[in-house]
Formats: sequence, C-alpha cells, structure tokens
Amino acid sequence: MARTAWVRWTAWTAGVLALVLLAAWVWWRESDTGDRWRFEETMKTYCGGLLAHEKSSLFEGFQPNRSLTYDRVLGSDAQYCQVDRAEVTVALLRAEENRFRDWEKALPHFSGSLMPVPLTGGWRGAADGGSVRVLLDCRGNDDVVAVTVASYLSMTSSEEETERRTQKNGWLDGDLYWARFATATAVKASAHWGCEAEKGKAVRSLPAVGGGSKSTTSADGTCAGLPFGRDERLDTVWETGTSADAVYERCEVGAYHYFDARYEFTARFGPYASSARADSRSEILSEPREAAGANARGQWASARCPGDTERALFTGSVPVEAATVWLPGEKGEETFGLPAFREFAERSAKRHGCTDLRLPTSG
Repeated sequence: MARTAWVRWTAWTAGVLALVLLAAWVWWRESDTGDRWRFEETMKTYCGGLLAHEKSSLFEGFQPNRSLTYDRVLGSDAQYCQVDRAEVTVALLRAEENRFRDWEKALPHFSGSLMPVPLTGGWRGAADGGSVRVLLDCRGNDDVVAVTVASYLSMTSSEEETERRTQKNGWLDGDLYWARFATATAVKASAHWGCEAEKGKAVRSLPAVGGGSKSTTSADGTCAGLPFGRDERLDTVWETGTSADAVYERCEVGAYHYFDARYEFTARFGPYASSARADSRSEILSEPREAAGANARGQWASARCPGDTERALFTGSVPVEAATVWLPGEKGEETFGLPAFREFAERSAKRHGCTDLRLPTSG
C-alpha cells in the first residue's frame, strides 16, 4: 500500500515538474522578457561584444527583435557584423608601423548620398546620409578606436531623395539613430580595449545638409575664400559647414554653363588620411608618397595636426574640360585649380590647428 502511494506521488510530482518545465520553456520562448534575456545573452559575444545595444545617455538601445545575420573577425582588434541592414565595423587602430594594412576593411569609403558633415556633440566623426563614422583618440598613446556604420537605409536612391526633401534639414530618422549608436559603440569599445578616451555629448541633431548647390558668391563653408574671380566661368559650389572635429572635408566648384565636371577639393585627417594614401585607386597621388606634389590630374599637400601620428592629406582635382571648353569665340587657360587648392588647404589646416603645411610648388 505504501509502495503504491509512493509510486503515485512520484508520478504526480514528475508530471507537475514536467508541466512546470514546459511552461518555463514556453515562457522562455514566447515572452518579451525571454526574448530580451536571449538577446542580451547573444549580444555578449556578437561582434566581439563591442556593440552598444544597451540603453544609455548616448543611445536609446536595441529592441530584441534585431536581425543579427553576419559576424566576422577582421583582425586581432577589429570586428565586422550586420545589425538588420546596417554594416558595422569596430576597430582599435594601434599606434604601430603596420597598423594601416587593413584600411579597406576597417574604414570603408564614404558612399552616402550627401557630402560628409561633421558630427555634433564634440565627437570627431562624420555622417554622409549613408554612413556614420566616429573616432576616439586614446589618452597616453596614439591608438584610435574607429567605428563605422554603413548601408543602413532600406529605400532606393530615388525614394531616399524624395524623403530627404520632405525633411527640414535633409536628415532622416535613421541617420540620427545610427549616429547615436556609433558614438555609444565607440565608448563601449574603448572601455573594452582599455582606451581612456574623452567622449562627447549625446548627439541630438545633425548639422543642416549643405550638399545643395549655391552660387560662388554665397560660399560660406568649405568653399569659402577660394579665388573664384580668377575664372569668370565658375558659378556654382557644393560645400558643407566647417568644424575643427571633422575627419573629412570637401568642396566642389562647377562652371554650369561650360562643362559638367567639377573641381574637387578634399581634406582628410587622422586615419582617413592614411586610408587615402593606401588607396591604389587614387588618380592623383603618385609613388613615392611625397608630402606634396602635382600631376596632370591634380595636386596634394599634407600637414602635421595635433593628436594625429599621420599627416593630414589635402587633394585637389581639376576637370580636363577646364582647360579646353570655352564658349564660341572665347579662348583661355585653366588658372583656378592650383591657387584654389592652396587656399583650401591653408584654410583647412588652420581650422584644425595643423602646422608644417607642405604645398605643391606653383611651377
């Protein structure tokens, strides 16, 4: 009798335990709390555990329904992964001789639909409508934490253009969201690697988009002060605002009534200068990489800037048509390119506190 009761009790207990375990498993699989716990556990190792998925003063955090589809190690101190559509690269660029050998992976090219503008909040970085970049300098050494978030938009180029026109300052919600994520991730990654860095404030907005055309007389950003009077054909500029925290600056100048190609002047700082020097596709830089020079396609210059081990790089390209295309009955020569480039480089270097500016000769 006692044995029968014990067997029944054991069977009942086992049944209850099975139901409890089943209920716990269902809760774990189906509840919001279970989703969050599983997501938090995954994020401890996904992309090296470097992504700022938590809610903080810098970023509102991820919801647990994020698609985590790809995770790849780029090197001992670099990770690449995808969060939904966004392609995220996080890297510690150590201050050593060969630290720039994987630049194509660690610092993708600017490829957004807008001209890159500097981030707000005291961050060293840029946004271009298709990517966001943040750099954090480590105190006590020359290491740099670099974060890039790219390809986060899900719309076509025409849809994006239409949507941006409806926005007061040209930015979409996704641009600001991923900018906040990038800054928070840079801070988290710097702590992971023992990099003591000074973080900025929360990014609440992005500078007004300056990529639209304006007349040369209205230039007040990266194209300001160029000697437009040297060539009466010049009538239009495309520029962005200026900032000492910018990692990339650009100015484009056109002669709308004469030819379609534009003069292009750029400034790259820190790791982005080294990335451009290592780019085998460059049509301007020649071998060996002199501090300054010029060729048939354009000019380049360099300067030493505070906090950077690498020299800033300034480049300028001249449209081929600038020396050949004139209105009927007119004839002239290209006189704007080199003086404009020198002025652009001098102004940019001064803005960033750079010294030892090396410019191409006027010959």
